Amino acid sequence: MKKLFTKLSAVSIAIVLMMTSLAACGKKESESESYETWWTSESTEASSETEASTSAPTTSETTLAAPSEFAKNPLTGLEEMDAANVGKRGAAITINNCQVANPSRGTSEASVIFEYETEGGQTRLLCVFPDVARIPLLGSIRSGRVGAADMAAGTGAIFICWGSDETAVPSHVRKNNIDWIDINNNIYDSRRGHDPAEVTGNCFCWRDREWMNEPNHRGGIEHCGVSRGDFLMKAIDYYKIDIKGEMPDMFKFVESGSAAMASDSQPCSEINVYFSSTNDDALFTYNKDEKVYYKSQYNGKPQEDCNNDVQIHFTNVFVLYCPINPRPNDSSKERHKDIHLEEGGTGYYISYGKAEPITWTKPTPNDQIKCFDSTGKEIDVNAGKSYICVVDSDYMGKTTITP
Repeated sequence: MKKLFTKLSAVSIAIVLMMTSLAACGKKESESESYETWWTSESTEASSETEASTSAPTTSETTLAAPSEFAKNPLTGLEEMDAANVGKRGAAITINNCQVANPSRGTSEASVIFEYETEGGQTRLLCVFPDVARIPLLGSIRSGRVGAADMAAGTGAIFICWGSDETAVPSHVRKNNIDWIDINNNIYDSRRGHDPAEVTGNCFCWRDREWMNEPNHRGGIEHCGVSRGDFLMKAIDYYKIDIKGEMPDMFKFVESGSAAMASDSQPCSEINVYFSSTNDDALFTYNKDEKVYYKSQYNGKPQEDCNNDVQIHFTNVFVLYCPINPRPNDSSKERHKDIHLEEGGTGYYISYGKAEPITWTKPTPNDQIKCFDSTGKEIDVNAGKSYICVVDSDYMGKTTITP
């Protein structure tokens, strides 16, 4: 009888734990900002110590097969996208970039990355992928801002974030018909780690607590939120967002290496972009052999993707200056900032070892970014990945270019 009671108790406990985790799905948490934790890279596979009888598929076991046919990726101009994705929209996802939340996951596979200032001079990333289904394990996913929504809308991608500036984002996306998913409403509160097979119900993201509890990661659940393509596809279906649609070409792409740089361009072996006193060294270093710029930050540390330990690198770097100001009459503790993309401005286009002065426009949230040379002609852009720095025009003079 005692043994039976023990077994029943264990089953009851398991059921309670399961219901607790499931109850977390759909529960919205308040947004929190913390910059005092750190985590290190780790494998994306489930623990090998899990017993075979209870083990779930690992991330590597659920990796999609390589496409049999390729089509042009509208975000890069390269023939590299699964042909089955033609006629579908991609996704733009907000990713943490504070020092304690690096290295991130999945960033090396983004076709376009925007970096922009948020509260306290901190920057975040908006990673844009052409094919939602093939988005890798990605994180840590963070909350959205109006500026990021506008950056996403201009690419034709669906904007996805984990929480938001609730004083402005919901009304802004509704007003401008921007497709938006806040997966903060659909969290699976994982107690284990990165085992996606345990994520059930209408849950499309989870907290990787193994990641959070790494020895060098000093707490902070806001730094361990992850998801991946198959779950985001479920989210798009659940929220009845139409994934059909042609994404426009991100830029006026030409064959890589053939973009004619204007006569006022200058040699550029390095460019250091000053976002704020918090993020003062976004450094791009040119690799002459590979014809790409490698990104470093935070005292010269390589900016890496801990899914594969790859330092992120890009054919094209853009620096776009525009007004970025604290929102008037914002009484919140975060002191949200508005990015005035609609005003356009000046900047640089950097590629193949040269930096060209440009002007740029984005008149409405749904308009694309268009870049022009000093004569007013839209510039040619080398086919390849792009990193776009959106910088306060007050800091224009703090960008440095090394020949």
